[in-house]
Amino acid sequence: MKKILSFLLVATMLVAMFVMPSAAEDSVNYEAEFPFVDKAPKIDGTVKKGEYSALPLNSYPEDKSQFVDTEHNDFAEGDVEFDFYAAWDADYVYMAWVVDSESFGGMPEQDYNGDGKWDPNDVGDNGYMWQYSCIQFIFTPGAPKKGETAYQQGAYAGDYLEVGLALTAEGQQVRACWNKPSAALSLEVNDWDAAIIRDGNVTTYEVRIPWGKSGLNSTGTGAKFGLTYAVAFQADYNVKKGMIEWQNGELTSKDADSAAVITLTGGDIDETEISKDEPVVEKTEGTVPADAEGKTQLIIDGVNVGITAEKAYLYTDPSTINSQNTKWATNVLLAPVEGEEGTYAVKEVVVGAGEDIAFTTEITDGMLIYAAHSDGEGAGMDRKTAATNLAIDSTVKFFGVDFDKADTLYSNAMLYVAGEAGGETSDAVSEEESSEIESTVESTVESSEVESKTESSTTAAESSEAEDENEGLGWILWVIIGVVVVAIAAVVVIVLKKKKQ
Repeated sequence: MKKILSFLLVATMLVAMFVMPSAAEDSVNYEAEFPFVDKAPKIDGTVKKGEYSALPLNSYPEDKSQFVDTEHNDFAEGDVEFDFYAAWDADYVYMAWVVDSESFGGMPEQDYNGDGKWDPNDVGDNGYMWQYSCIQFIFTPGAPKKGETAYQQGAYAGDYLEVGLALTAEGQQVRACWNKPSAALSLEVNDWDAAIIRDGNVTTYEVRIPWGKSGLNSTGTGAKFGLTYAVAFQADYNVKKGMIEWQNGELTSKDADSAAVITLTGGDIDETEISKDEPVVEKTEGTVPADAEGKTQLIIDGVNVGITAEKAYLYTDPSTINSQNTKWATNVLLAPVEGEEGTYAVKEVVVGAGEDIAFTTEITDGMLIYAAHSDGEGAGMDRKTAATNLAIDSTVKFFGVDFDKADTLYSNAMLYVAGEAGGETSDAVSEEESSEIESTVESTVESSEVESKTESSTTAAESSEAEDENEGLGWILWVIIGVVVVAIAAVVVIVLKKKKQ
């Protein structure tokens, strides 16, 4: 009987070993190393033996456990294989992806953002590469840590660099930049060297990034940063999805804090801090005008820069709105009021739902856009709700903004309601309207690769279902443990009864 009890005890321990570590393992970022190279790889769209390192950093499907290949992939196993290479030296970081797949689709060169033309350098157009074959990756400035929000500050936005590399259907190489880290807003990805070659079924993507234009905190031996990437090999995502990601941080609504921690090894080069954009001058708080007291006040965090999580920005050129990451923001179109300097009228309010922002009102000279972002629960929700509730034809004024310099003068720069159309100023929407807005935001967040981009065929419901399935699996494993424990107890009771007999 002791043998039976020992067996059951060991079985329980084994089950616990398989169940308990899985949660702990998922809470730790994967770690990888970029090796130093004495001879720089040639950026020509081919990866030669030994050019980066002896072996690729990772490969699919050989290193399948490192990848997520189900949520955005309808292809069968064996339909794609790829290798990822990386290296660094004193001047650059080098990366290359060699993708072998019969499936391929270059993005059509067409007008995606509704401005009447195709612009290969405008993310409003080239940002749609995710629907076709491309590479997408995220750099976090420093080492990320799962469970924290140091870099992912909201859906599709945060303090990180997100870039895409692709070929158009006509063979033109394009690069999209969907997000920039706060300390490198002047970074331009078109300053990088890249090469993309499709030869037979093999597409090779190579990129060389100067350290000073990487958005990273530091370089040199021992420096750390985050990386997550996705390989898209589909001809058209909306017809048949073909996207596989490394480290589950690039696709869906992004999770930069789940990126792998990359350490630069070799080289014996002192770690040095990478110079950032000029430090932001600490803004002083201005005295709010008397006529703004008691009125609806909407703070402005910046002017003419890509919107970030839970922030609100002012745009002086409405034609650029779909290049500013505003697809999940409330966008208020403002027109100057004739004869009243500094006064604007609310002409239209569009609540973003993942689609490009489109106004029905004709855009004319002098118009502005106020855009307020929130994921529905964050600090910016009250402001977004108030912006959504602005009455059409109500008038607003600005405080603390220097339009000539395109910068805010005061930390409390704002627009405030000067007068509501046909009634008193309302500081917030009703409870019912607020609930409806939050419901709209939550229900329209799609669990697909959006890049602050739209994705019609996958919804947040699917993401929720996947999470429910994972939670269900955890409960099943705990039930198994419970059954084993109950079985042990039952055996003990039987043994005791037999001893009494």
